[in-house]
Amino acid sequence: MEMKGEGLETVRMRELVRSLIESYKLEDVMRTEYESAGPEDSVSDVVAKMKAADLHEIPVVEDSNKLMGVVSYGSLVRKKNIPTSTKAKTVLESPPRLTAEMPITQVAELMVSTSYRQIPVVRGKKILGVISRKEIIQIVADMKDLKGIRAADIMTGEVQTISPKDSIKQAVDIMRKLEVRTLPVVDEGGKLTGIIGIKDIANYNWRLQRRETVGEFTGNRNPVEVEVESLAVDNPVTIRRETSIGEAVRIMLDRNISTLPVVEEDRLAGILTTYDIVELVASFRPRDIVYVQITGLEDEDRHSLDVMDKEIQSEIARIAKISRPLLFTLHVTKYHHTGNSAKYSLSGRLITEEKIFVAKASEWNLMKATVEIMQRLQRLVREAKEERIDQRKRARA
Repeated sequence: MEMKGEGLETVRMRELVRSLIESYKLEDVMRTEYESAGPEDSVSDVVAKMKAADLHEIPVVEDSNKLMGVVSYGSLVRKKNIPTSTKAKTVLESPPRLTAEMPITQVAELMVSTSYRQIPVVRGKKILGVISRKEIIQIVADMKDLKGIRAADIMTGEVQTISPKDSIKQAVDIMRKLEVRTLPVVDEGGKLTGIIGIKDIANYNWRLQRRETVGEFTGNRNPVEVEVESLAVDNPVTIRRETSIGEAVRIMLDRNISTLPVVEEDRLAGILTTYDIVELVASFRPRDIVYVQITGLEDEDRHSLDVMDKEIQSEIARIAKISRPLLFTLHVTKYHHTGNSAKYSLSGRLITEEKIFVAKASEWNLMKATVEIMQRLQRLVREAKEERIDQRKRARA
């Protein structure tokens, strides 16, 4: 993402875009007609409603729209051996609390931090409506200062993929580790053949009603090895690197999809999701310090969080001397090997005033990986500034 201008001009442009985004009131863009479930509904009935309405989360309400919580595909797929007769009230999650007065940029930030795709809007304990990623990305499509941004500027470049012959169990394991909901399916030759989503897997699980239990895969303790290609969506809709965000949003809304693989000559070059676009909106939220989010840390590694944060903040301070940082997200994936050794794979995304930068690092030591990814981001930011300076010099010449 590149914002035109330097210095004060860039600041003024960002302030203008922010004010335009926040001119949309949450109560005006939220949906007041929505699907909901009751606390006594069975899990199988709740999933049937979610499937029919194409939802990832559904609010559970009682007594004249009093919000109790939400049921999500993500939490259900992670659980094991849930009887199909289980009541919705026993599998609830507490969503972020949204009120009608919240600015859109704050709502977008909450969607980024929680990975929710749909969140109820409440007054007191009563639900007024729901806001989803769809309503947020529509705002981007309507704004001339944002809709012209290229897919290549905000997409995730290095994408985790899965093979058509891999098992659904492997797909779920990857989704859980990376905290993603979809995976591109790529054959041995590197060609994109399909896409598999958490909804495809969850819906398959709940079709097997005869098993009487629903669990992480099929309700068995030893899940059958269903192949990815049997559930994946074939011939997914794709875009090019040069496709504008406005056009990508139009495709997402028209086709009712949340993920667009970015291809070059049938080869996967990256992936653009509604999450990426919501994250762009979140970057415009006014804040005194850089928003930093670290996800994926396992419990035994949480003692490193303070040291990681110190290293990240130190490097962000150096980056700030080159270009103003706005939002940084870091995801940690831990791969367990034989013995006591484990390898860490880190994926980071840094949004500055001028551009979005993505970097990865893989090391046996978590702190070493953190240092490496932050140094890579600093180099990318510095190189981008040097390139802008060279372009201006050539333009004057």
